[in-house]
This record gives sequence, structure tokens and C-alpha cells, in this order.
Amino acid sequence: MNWLYPLRSTQPAANAKAKLTAAGLVLLALLIVPAPLLPPHRLAEFVQSVLGIGWKAAYLAAAVGLQVGFYGSLGVLAALAVNRAPTLRGRWLQIVVMPLVVVGVAVVVRSVKLGHLPVWANAVIPTSACLFGFGLGLGLLYRGWKLTLPVAAAVIVWVLWIFLAGASAELSRATELRLGRLLAAAPNLPVGEARFGALLQSSFAPQPTGDPREKAVKHNRAAILALGIALGHERIARFVGLDPKGELVRAAISLRKGATLRGREDWARHYALSAALAVLEHPLVSDAGGLVKEELDALARGSGFSFGDLAADRAGVRFAATATRSKADAKAMQARLQSGFAVDDFFPQAGDLPENLTTEQFRASFGGVGSQRYRQMLGDIEARLDRCSALSAQQTSP
Repeated sequence: MNWLYPLRSTQPAANAKAKLTAAGLVLLALLIVPAPLLPPHRLAEFVQSVLGIGWKAAYLAAAVGLQVGFYGSLGVLAALAVNRAPTLRGRWLQIVVMPLVVVGVAVVVRSVKLGHLPVWANAVIPTSACLFGFGLGLGLLYRGWKLTLPVAAAVIVWVLWIFLAGASAELSRATELRLGRLLAAAPNLPVGEARFGALLQSSFAPQPTGDPREKAVKHNRAAILALGIALGHERIARFVGLDPKGELVRAAISLRKGATLRGREDWARHYALSAALAVLEHPLVSDAGGLVKEELDALARGSGFSFGDLAADRAGVRFAATATRSKADAKAMQARLQSGFAVDDFFPQAGDLPENLTTEQFRASFGGVGSQRYRQMLGDIEARLDRCSALSAQQTSP
């Protein structure tokens, strides 16, 4: 079954070299493409402006389009690296096996780069795109190798564009500036909820030497991501294009000590981390979504299920949504924070919510996720969040 192995070619030497080149380009593309594969924010903003849709939907569309284009192109190129199958059954095996090989190599490369396995649901789009591209590539294969060069050139251009554009160069710079602003305020920071509020206000404050054309929504996204790095977890930095082990990020980690919400440091971290991940990406198309459970579970330190933690997570997500939903909402949030910080506006009382529940206790008390009693608890949490004016759907600045 030499049709599965690109190096065992019975074609002339020129064809064998072309096949080897195609296989090498596939591997090279997988090695140099950024991990995770996220669309530049300029692309998402372009999609948003063209389609007139919200940021989340635009980011999802841009990310799906980027991954379909990239992995589809790799599928085409991988097809050009194999020999023709003599039977229909052989061609169907090619269509099934080779895309899985490409995606499998991609998973290994991404895992090495990120230090953890990607979210498996994220493989749906790359695998589907690779299957489609490989099928298209087989069609090109039977039409001759004269089409190999333009396909290979297209893949090279695609990879270079992704590589040079980065995950979000503009957002990375803006987040870096706000981290510097937070560190500059460090000597005068109080402790407790006042520290959390001071960091929030400092991050959202206008940059004294900033670009006056900077959009309010962009400003708030960068502010939330800076808070996510400083208060939530430094691994957020990787998804913004910053070095998690760099001097700036390491210094920012010290800011989280002593910052609390309702007297709890872990709730402050849940809040900031969930807010950052809410504005960073769509969980279907990025490994950052898998970071949520991993890091938030780590914050719980094996103490069991906590509705208080869940309230902090939900509050962070709603805060990010409210602060970045539109230009008017973004400016309203900035004005609110410039006038002061009141914890009741951003996070409700949650000390009476059940915590430290073992699996057995959770099942005995609530019957499992999705049960009526569980939904009632979620409803209670959402009702509490509704009473926080900074998290409400119709936010008004004080």
C-alpha cells in the first residue's frame, strides 16, 4: 500500500522530489504557525464591520475562516505528497487516514508549544477542513503536478501572513502598556477590595500619552486582559502575544497578593481570569477556552464544588461583556470607574452560597448538573448579578 507513504514513489525522480517538498512544507507549516492559531484582531474587526455583527460572532467567524483556510490548504498539500491509489477503496482510505495524520502531527506540535493538550473539541474544525482540502487535493493530484506549485505558494503565503500578523500585535502592545500602568501604581496600592478596585480603575484609566484615536472597546479589552494576567493567571499572557516568563509579566504577578473580592483572594482571581478569557476568544476555536477549567479548578485547590466560585466566574464574564459590548457601553464603564469603585456594583454578596461540596454532597443536595435545584441556584446567582449595576444589561454610569 505504497499510496500512503510519500517517500515510496514509483513516479519519476522529479515527481518524487515534488512530493517530498510538499510533505516538507506541510510539516514546516505546522512547526512555525503560532499556537494556538488565533486570528489577528484586525481581521475580526474587518469581519465585524463588513457583516455588522457583534464582536463574539465576528471573532468566531474570523477564527473559523482562518482555520478552515489554513488546514484546508494543508490537506490539499498533503494530498499532493502521496501516490495515486489504484482503487476506489484506496482513495477512501487516503481521504480518512492522511488528514488524521496531519491533524495528529498538529496536535503533537501544539502540545509541545503550549505545554498541555489542546481542547479536543477544537479538533473538529481543523479535521473537517483537512478532510475537505485533502479531497480537493486528490482531484488536483489526478490532474497533474503542474498545479502543485501554486497550491504550495498559497500555503506559504498563508503561513507567513499568520506568522507575521501574530495573534494580535496591536492588542498585545495595548495590554503591555496597561500592565506597565498597573506596576507603576503598585507602591500606593491598598489591600483587600480596595486593592482590587484600584487595579481595576488604573487599568481602565486613559493612557496619558495614549493614542487619542484608540477605540473605547479596544481600550477596555486590553484593560481586562492586563487584569487577567496580573490578578488571574500569567498564562493568559501567551494568548495575547506576551512572554509569560518575561520580566513584565513576572512583576505583574506580585500585584495579585492581597487583592480580594468579599474578603476572598480566590474570588478576585476567578473574576479577573474569567473576564480575560471572555474577551480573548471564542472557546470553540482556541485552546484558551480549555485554560478556564484547568486554572479555575486549580484555584479551588481540591476543596470541592463552590457556587461562590461559580458566581465569581459568571460575574467576570458579565463584566467583560458589559465593558466591551459596544462603544457606548465601553465609555460608560470607563466613566463609572473614573468616578470610583463600589464593590456592590461589580460583585454581589456570595458568602451564603454553598461551597466545598464533595461529589456525593453535590448529588445529594442538588441531584446533578441540570437538575431543577441546580438551575434554581444558577437563577439565584444570576439574579444577584442582575442587581449589580455595573453588570446589568442597561448599564448607566453614575
